[in-house]
Amino acid sequence: MNDYLRQLGNSSLKVSSVALGCWPIAGISSLDVNDQDSLRTIAAALDCGINFFDTAYSYGFSGQADLLLAKALKGRSSETIVASKVGSHYDPQGQRVIDGRPETLIRHAKESLDRLNRDRLEVLYLHTPDPQVPLEESADAIAELISSGVVLYAGVSNVNLQQLQLFHSRCPVTVVQPYFNMLQREVAAELGEYCESENISIACYWVLMKGLLAGRMQRDHQLDPADRRLTYAVYRGEAWQRAQDLLDELRSISKDLNCTVAQLVVAWTIAQPGITVALCGAKRPEQITETAAAMNLELSIDLLERINRLVDLQSAP
Repeated sequence: MNDYLRQLGNSSLKVSSVALGCWPIAGISSLDVNDQDSLRTIAAALDCGINFFDTAYSYGFSGQADLLLAKALKGRSSETIVASKVGSHYDPQGQRVIDGRPETLIRHAKESLDRLNRDRLEVLYLHTPDPQVPLEESADAIAELISSGVVLYAGVSNVNLQQLQLFHSRCPVTVVQPYFNMLQREVAAELGEYCESENISIACYWVLMKGLLAGRMQRDHQLDPADRRLTYAVYRGEAWQRAQDLLDELRSISKDLNCTVAQLVVAWTIAQPGITVALCGAKRPEQITETAAAMNLELSIDLLERINRLVDLQSAP
């Protein structure tokens, strides 16, 4: 396998370079989600060599993703690594609430542990900064959880460079979680040099940009007008056409390699400097089986350079 297990930042953890992102099995924004398929998806991830699972307190109105993970990983705590995120939840009306107060973060962490039926969390992220709470206070709460043994290592998600630096000054960060894909590289680029200097890993999400970079949506594909993906510029107008130009090239390359476009994209992602883990969501076993296979896909230096040129061309003004 291509760098199958990688050290997570400055920790002692060795994680698979593809992790299962558990947001889809939460059933909030994904259609046709059911417990049987979700459990089979987690089992398939394990079978494919994935040992890293990414969940959150808010993955489900009542912790559905955590509860499913607990059931599927029962008896396998010692061979699996779970990262969770705190500071976000849903109110009784189903509206998302950001709450970075220390007491909330500590409560979320302990409730997540109960749901997951684990003795401790290997990684705990602040899900997103709360503009109403000084970031230092949120960082100190996670540092307290580490000191008490509830959490091993800290992470932070959805931050800019200044926020990462501030958080890290109060609570040493092992891993940061930004979005990153062939069409959206700017955030990870901003964080990259600092992460390298501080030995902080990057575990990125939106690797397939909500399905677009899986390559199955053709140029003339029409999304349902109610599809929330239409709120992203890349799904409309000229940006859509430029993305499809890139995908036409990727389809040709993947055909030559006898792999899928999704596998090619994930393999390219985990080959990028500074990227330790690609978080791949799935709600069906075949989906995670496909993307996990990218860990076995070796891309030559020449091919990586060719793909990089294509990606640069897509983002050129």
